[in-house]
Amino acid sequence: MWNVLLVEDEGFVRRSLKHLISWEEYGFRIAGEAANGEEALDLMRKQVPDLVITDIVMPVMDGLQLLNQAKQEGMASLFVMLTCMNEFEYARQALEYGASSYLLKLSMNPESLAIVLAKIRQELLRVELTRSSLEETSFQRVYQNLWHGWLDGRPSEDNVEALAEGGRTGNYETVRVASFLHGTESIPLEAFLRESGLSPGARTVVHAFRRLGHTTFFIWNPPAIASPVSARSKPALPGFWSPIAPSGQLREAWMACLSRLDSLWYGKEPVRPASRESAYDRTLIWSLERRWIKSLDQRNRDDFRCKLQEGWASLAEHEVPMPVVKECARRVDRMLSLTAGCKGMTEGELAGYVVHEDLLVRLLANMDRYGIPWDGTSSFRTGHPEIDKALEHIRRHYSQEVTLRSVASLVALDETYFSALFKRKTGYTLIHYLHKERVEQAKRLLEQTGLPVAEIADKVGFPNANYFNKIFKRWTGATPGDYRHLCR
Repeated sequence: MWNVLLVEDEGFVRRSLKHLISWEEYGFRIAGEAANGEEALDLMRKQVPDLVITDIVMPVMDGLQLLNQAKQEGMASLFVMLTCMNEFEYARQALEYGASSYLLKLSMNPESLAIVLAKIRQELLRVELTRSSLEETSFQRVYQNLWHGWLDGRPSEDNVEALAEGGRTGNYETVRVASFLHGTESIPLEAFLRESGLSPGARTVVHAFRRLGHTTFFIWNPPAIASPVSARSKPALPGFWSPIAPSGQLREAWMACLSRLDSLWYGKEPVRPASRESAYDRTLIWSLERRWIKSLDQRNRDDFRCKLQEGWASLAEHEVPMPVVKECARRVDRMLSLTAGCKGMTEGELAGYVVHEDLLVRLLANMDRYGIPWDGTSSFRTGHPEIDKALEHIRRHYSQEVTLRSVASLVALDETYFSALFKRKTGYTLIHYLHKERVEQAKRLLEQTGLPVAEIADKVGFPNANYFNKIFKRWTGATPGDYRHLCR
């Protein structure tokens, strides 16, 4: 909430103003009241309000004197003056002294007050953005050091406390963190302040740190009431807020929010302890990547696919932090694209993924789209004449009815003996190899044509679309529709 101080010598006018509108709906709260400028100045010295709505003509100290004294003492409060028609000259002087607006007492109504508050809110937002930008470069270095230290599992020299104590706009004693997982839909700082309902206050500074489809906002010196006004006003994006913490606990507050974002990434309830930081075993990533590299070097597509799926499940089982997973995916995709000699995923494409399994589907799709020369894709040979003849028959007639009996008869072998021999020489049962061939042909049609899924199912030999969907997802990790979407 933006804090408002009402200054008016007539009590009934103060009461009327308090109840004229629902202040909180506009992002403001009445933080104090005073009967004259001197009382108001005493309150302002204890806690500087964001907005002062004051009468001009008052005993002891009038509104113009209050405005001037507040400016001289360096208070950043905005002023709206209350005046009558015969006091308009005073209102003009107040505007010259720096008041933001004025309201005529006799004609004041909910609509006119709402218009003024909307103008004041925009001005407060501009002031906040300007104040927050003064030292942002120094703070961004701190955030970046914390981020990389967390990802690398090493302590970082963040110098948070030294920076917090020597700020250009004052000391930063407390901090609050809000982290959001949004993919490519970035959240500008101004939109965060506007849509979240967060009203920072006169000493508050807010920064944004964006990486890999997530944004964290750091609210320094947040007011005691720093939560969004209502569920209606929160950004329509998944995220978490930390409690207000001492500035020295910035790392803990941020890591707690990132830890809870991981629950969204993995589709789980956010039940992990808030203080837990990257408790996964970092050797897991190295072990998985060595395994993937070895499989890729051998150009064994099915083995690579299997190992990638198994590794992805292991990442989820150990709840490896989302940023670490995305960095891992970046390396895997680069490995695939370099092998194929083509361009890999962009930073924006990688940032767009907000679900663990969806990123796996993309990597599996890229594996095929990049055109890597895998062994066994189109010229797989076993060296056994009857099995190679069977494989060639399947490649030529995959769209027709192919059965174990018909293929065994084709190569003049006993059905049981042929089945065992085929599995031994290829690593697949005949029906699984047939499915594999049909899925490969279906992927080509999904990538290169706009044919309906049901028609593609029929063209590659599946009896119906439902069965096709089931088999396709078993081999690729995605439905035909999702696969086509990822390839576009």
